[in-house]
Amino acid sequence: MARPRTAILSREIIGRAAIDYVESGNELQLVPLARRLGVSVSSLYHHVSGRDGVIHAMRQVLVAEYVQAGPAAGDWRQRIRGEVERTWRMYAAHPRVLQHMMTVVVDEPDVLRVYSTLADALAEAGLPDREILTTIEVVDAFSFGAALDALSPDNVLGVEGATGKLAELIPGHPSGAARNRLVFDRGLDLLIAGIEARVAAYRSAP
Repeated sequence: MARPRTAILSREIIGRAAIDYVESGNELQLVPLARRLGVSVSSLYHHVSGRDGVIHAMRQVLVAEYVQAGPAAGDWRQRIRGEVERTWRMYAAHPRVLQHMMTVVVDEPDVLRVYSTLADALAEAGLPDREILTTIEVVDAFSFGAALDALSPDNVLGVEGATGKLAELIPGHPSGAARNRLVFDRGLDLLIAGIEARVAAYRSAP
């Protein structure tokens, strides 16, 4: 019997199906995912190693779509901004998938390329080696938080019960996607300024 021209199952097909399943509000479980794909759970194991393997497959799909382009150009500030922008766009577009991606080790070459770019940029900025990985983790934590903020209500703070300056500011504050974008932009500005200040402090130290 001739083999089918199109594969019924692949790592990419599993990853895309899992993304759709999770973003629809479902908990990631192999049995319902296999049922959704019309295959047995054992068939999934031919392509991914359990639940963690499905999460890696989801990340592989999203990285190919959002992050796989070459490193951002420019000086160290521009390169950090470019890489963080791309990863934030991926996370913010798929915040429910992000919650799963945070639970598995990052070992995909395309993702590690992003972290390598950040490490090189921070070294170029003048940050000591002992500070670089922790700073990358801080940047990551910021990106995660700013992306998960996309799950928040359009208006996070309720004006009722607010007093003083807070009550004055809330009504004119951006809401929805505009607020989320502002949170990201302002936060990244503060991170870059913080890195610059830390480097300056090291350079001026005796």
